[in-house]
Amino acid sequence: MSHNTLATPGRLAAGPAFTRALRVLGACLALLMLTQLPAYADHIHHLWYNNSNWHDQDLTAKTNGGIATSGGGVAAFSTPGGQFHVYYVDSTYSHLHQLYYNGSSWSDQDLTGLTGGPTAYPYNVTGFAVGNYQYVYYIGTDNHVHETYYVDNWADIDLTAGLEANLASPISLVAFSAPKGVIWVFYQDMNTLGDYVFNFNGTVWSYQQITNSGVYGAYCEAVWATGFEEGSRGPYLFCPGYVDSSQLNLLQFSLAGGATWEVADITETLNELKLGTGIAGYKIGSGEIAVVAETDDTHIHQYWAVRYRGEWDWDDMDMTAGYGAPADPYSGQIVAFVTPGDQQHIYYAPSTEVYQLYYNGSTWQVEDLTNGAGNADANSGMAGFPIGNKQHVFYMSLN
Repeated sequence: MSHNTLATPGRLAAGPAFTRALRVLGACLALLMLTQLPAYADHIHHLWYNNSNWHDQDLTAKTNGGIATSGGGVAAFSTPGGQFHVYYVDSTYSHLHQLYYNGSSWSDQDLTGLTGGPTAYPYNVTGFAVGNYQYVYYIGTDNHVHETYYVDNWADIDLTAGLEANLASPISLVAFSAPKGVIWVFYQDMNTLGDYVFNFNGTVWSYQQITNSGVYGAYCEAVWATGFEEGSRGPYLFCPGYVDSSQLNLLQFSLAGGATWEVADITETLNELKLGTGIAGYKIGSGEIAVVAETDDTHIHQYWAVRYRGEWDWDDMDMTAGYGAPADPYSGQIVAFVTPGDQQHIYYAPSTEVYQLYYNGSTWQVEDLTNGAGNADANSGMAGFPIGNKQHVFYMSLN
């Protein structure tokens, strides 16, 4: 991959000076507290559904792999041939690890040791596969955005240094691919709280600030964020964030017309409750998308939209009030995806149990996948993917 160097974009346009100063100070204090949390020991567990029953397996114990950092993120995806890949940062050395299933057995790899990359913050690890190639993104303790990728061998690229970009906060990191080799990597500036994106157009990398005068005063403010490519309409970033107010709202950033970034405040549009921090987004079918988030009353909500006359028409469903989904006071990472037949699956840990909210095409159901015997770390990351009708979920457990 090659890099092109761009001039550093201007600072985020300020709102009222006093309000913005308070937000920046609050975010800095919250980040300081986050980065000073003790590194408790977690195991990575694998929950999977074989079209008949759910099963749970402790992958850390099975592989004798690195112990995960409590509160950290998890990324997971599959590659052809029934191979699985799970990524996280260990609590001992702050190294990026891969738990790898080759179709018959699991193993652990220390990717930091293999690539010589820097130590990593654990709070967000994100990535995807393109065929057999794997791409993983994290924030190093140098506050640089790094890409660890596998083509023939594992290698580490410092995107921040390569593009002389601004320093990154170790939260709100999102990456996904698009057709024709395009890659989007969203992150938050360490100092201004502005949101930025690295973009690989199939040939070279570039970066730009997406919170500009067109989205005055808007920025993400949460550990977790989500996003995806939506056909020819380009990339979407969703996050709990602010638009010139003290209320944490569900924000949608999009690249309108292929040139200008715009923001939509979905919470304000629906006149809904402000958010917590857990969030997941996914595409349901042609012209329909959804975001699952936790509101500040700890209820789980699904926000879904249908494209109508070129615009997204949003609606909201309180799944806790409507279907008995357990309230979530912890705001850990949420996982959501669709299986054949537009069946929707949502996973989260509102306690030590891992729950599935499942839509079978006609009704929603709630299921405790750990059957009252779970020991999930409710503040931590979770990841997952389907293979046909079979579902795979990876979560952190306190044992």
